[in-house]
Amino acid sequence: MGFEWSRDDVTVGDGFLRIAREQIGKAIAGAENSQESPERRVHEARRRCKKLRALFRLVRPGFAGYATEDAFVRDASRGLAAARDMRVTQQTYIELMAWAHRPVPPLASDASGHDGEVEAVRSFADQMRELDRRSRDWRLERIDLDTLAAGLKHTYRRGRHTGREANRHRTDGAFHEWRKYSKYHWNQLGLLEGCAGEILPAAHKCAGDLADQLGLHHDLAVLQDLLRTAPAELGPDIDVGFAIDAADRRQAEIESRIASLGRQVFAEKPKALKARFSAYFDGWMSREAAE
Repeated sequence: MGFEWSRDDVTVGDGFLRIAREQIGKAIAGAENSQESPERRVHEARRRCKKLRALFRLVRPGFAGYATEDAFVRDASRGLAAARDMRVTQQTYIELMAWAHRPVPPLASDASGHDGEVEAVRSFADQMRELDRRSRDWRLERIDLDTLAAGLKHTYRRGRHTGREANRHRTDGAFHEWRKYSKYHWNQLGLLEGCAGEILPAAHKCAGDLADQLGLHHDLAVLQDLLRTAPAELGPDIDVGFAIDAADRRQAEIESRIASLGRQVFAEKPKALKARFSAYFDGWMSREAAE
């Protein structure tokens, strides 16, 4: 089954457990897939972590283990991030130079990067096996459609708040915080897409586009930090002044897209969003009963 509730789920709580265990299983399988490159395995593992954390937030009021398991998955994802940072930063620099129509000078090799990623995904798989074992003992309280509507509202409200803060302060940290909640909101819309399949795919795509643009903004911020503090780690012949200026200009361009997408994704008041999804859920259940 996909990353969403299904008509085969006996209860909403059963659906949560199924989805969580499927994602954990896929996280383990992806991390141990030797046919894929370590780079791809790290990327997929981080993607599963984001999905799990969005799922946990959606059922937070009825999931007694929320705080423990969310922190566990967060820390597992952080262990993966360290192994990919330099590779991603180098790729960000290459793409920035292409955008600025500048040739790319020789970059520093990261001989330890491959080994670091292999070790990171091995450790990650072990952590996910531990999480899978613990999931058999998860204690659920009431998890129903009202729980999902409340969880969606909570994440969405945080997305609106962090968006306002980013637009007010315009710091890299504020944009990064907005990115996190935009990503959670995007994943949660994907989980609930089946309740209004004629309407939600477009909203889901728009939220994903916003998260992607915020991700690009964050990657440029990481690159700028390295350029200002340790440019030799990137390469010996980097034109630091030009690269920082280009990154500033590229971020400004991206911020205009972020502003437009953010107005669309977070146009609604949280209370209205919850009411709308409650209506979707009512219609969803009526259709299920009729079929």
